[in-house]
Amino acid sequence: MPQSQWVPGPLPEGRPRYVGLADVLAGDIARGRLRAGDRLPTHRQLARTLGVTVGTVARAYAEAERRGLVGGEVGRGTFVRSGFGLADAPAAGEIDLASLHPPITDDVDPAALLGATLGALASDPRALRSVTDTEHGKDLPAHRGAAATWVARAGFRPPPERVVLTAGAQHALTALLLALAAPGQVATTPLTNPGLIAAARQLSLPVVAVESDEDGMLPDALADVCATGQVSLVHLQPTLANPSGRTMPASRRAALAEACARADVWVLEDDPLGPLAAGGLDPVAALLPDRTCHVTSTAKALALGLRIGVVAAPEAAGPDLAAAVRATTWLTAPLLGEVFTRWVDDGTADTIVGARRAAVRDRNTMATEILAGLGVRPDPAAPHLWLPLPEPWGVGQFTAAARDAGVLVSPGDEYTTSRRQSAFGVRIGLNADVDDDALRRALLSLVGLLHTSPRGPNG
Repeated sequence: MPQSQWVPGPLPEGRPRYVGLADVLAGDIARGRLRAGDRLPTHRQLARTLGVTVGTVARAYAEAERRGLVGGEVGRGTFVRSGFGLADAPAAGEIDLASLHPPITDDVDPAALLGATLGALASDPRALRSVTDTEHGKDLPAHRGAAATWVARAGFRPPPERVVLTAGAQHALTALLLALAAPGQVATTPLTNPGLIAAARQLSLPVVAVESDEDGMLPDALADVCATGQVSLVHLQPTLANPSGRTMPASRRAALAEACARADVWVLEDDPLGPLAAGGLDPVAALLPDRTCHVTSTAKALALGLRIGVVAAPEAAGPDLAAAVRATTWLTAPLLGEVFTRWVDDGTADTIVGARRAAVRDRNTMATEILAGLGVRPDPAAPHLWLPLPEPWGVGQFTAAARDAGVLVSPGDEYTTSRRQSAFGVRIGLNADVDDDALRRALLSLVGLLHTSPRGPNG
């Protein structure tokens, strides 16, 4: 959308005009009138259209940026972000590489496997009664046992009594922030999981970025940040990090665990894609078990609709975490827990994970060949890639140009921990919703774009 096309509707009465304008902007994003990458009118243009001052528009854009709805690029303008959880469905003909839906081989169908499991459950009266009796308010022991098996690695085998189920990984992140982070800061990498940013914003928790390199957070930089005494929780993504797709080596994990132990802070180990990393490294929770809450999920590895988060938490964190889960959802749906448990116990989970690993490996090979020479450094197990943008491309410009070419990508500014930071790249999902031919066409379109020059601010 050229910047001149968006005209907001009437501003609501009874609120400051800049807040009202930000609200209208948010509403138009939610309704799909504005989409990721759209360039907004300049301050002066919009002020003239609405009959308000330039200062009012500037404050409205700043408020929208605080909410994570827009991002400014110096010399290029203000662009719409997708907004965490607000991205609209692809339009007809658009190829969605913005989502993160790990692919799966054609011979394994989670929906068919779910049908078989539900059929077996329907003929099991005892199991049906157990999943409909939720008054006890606790996860069933069998479900905790399956979850403990699901998260186990060679050096990490949490006991079932230390495992808590949540309504997905995002719920787990929110509950842990609620339980352990206040009133201090949350330390994370400059580019991080947007779910963490969104949850921290909702809870009014300050987030501080710790200098990082290709292997993840720098231990010395973390020690310096923790030395302020203001950090209460450190967020780490050691395996297939979002958005980079990189995996932290064992030596970096050990150094970060040592830094966190010295600082006596909680660690939130965010690991929803860990099951996709075959023969993966031990998690940080194996190195610092008394201070680390390890989070993984079934949604990305098994099925998007099977939203079970698994938190392996140390004993000291248990009561506060349990209180946070009760306050935010009371109890994770036992029916989902029963499906998950049966899949873990009968090997269905292993079958699905194996099929996703194989599909991811093939997609990665294709993407690596097509994007060769463009600075992409993929992990073969990652269902997503980070594509750096060369000058003079800006993130908003490239996102909009890609969409005009029929390809949706996830703009890098979705992942920045601070408005003062810039992300010169986009995330590409090797998605299950896109077949191989469409993925190839989409990647070639992106390569073609990168070898052209962006249109000017008025183009």
